Amino acid sequence: MTEVFVNMGQISAFKTQGILTTVGLGSCVGVTLYDDLAKVGVMGHIFLPRSRERDAGAPPGKYADTGIPAMIDEAVRLGAQRSRLKAKMAGGANLFPNLNANSTSIGTQNIEAVTEHLKKHGIAIIGKDVAGDYGRKMRFFVDTGVVTVTAIGKEAVKI
Repeated sequence: MTEVFVNMGQISAFKTQGILTTVGLGSCVGVTLYDDLAKVGVMGHIFLPRSRERDAGAPPGKYADTGIPAMIDEAVRLGAQRSRLKAKMAGGANLFPNLNANSTSIGTQNIEAVTEHLKKHGIAIIGKDVAGDYGRKMRFFVDTGVVTVTAIGKEAVKI
């Protein structure tokens, strides 16, 4: 089965089968969208909560506010129906708590932004493994919709 690595700021998709994998989810958030009837899966590796005007040339997957709509568009392009899309997410860790003791960590901001934009588009989050103080790896098996999350020193979890 084909496996594609989704790097920071990227969005990738498969129809029917394939594995979408993202590594290095620290404060970043990995997001999957899945239509189980059409067997369409999309993964994005969100780096920051919101885009700015000066970031006009950046890939849409870099930000939650541009990445979520781009992921939805890609799923629909491959045959998914918006009304059937379900989301899962992982990451959003606070790896350096001493750096932002008096403010909201970027990981928390990313979690909140992804959640907000999924809700805005009417997409339910049916699984998540977020926050904490450790990085993660996320694998999305498009043929089944299963998403596994692993972290060093921890058991793999299905979300």
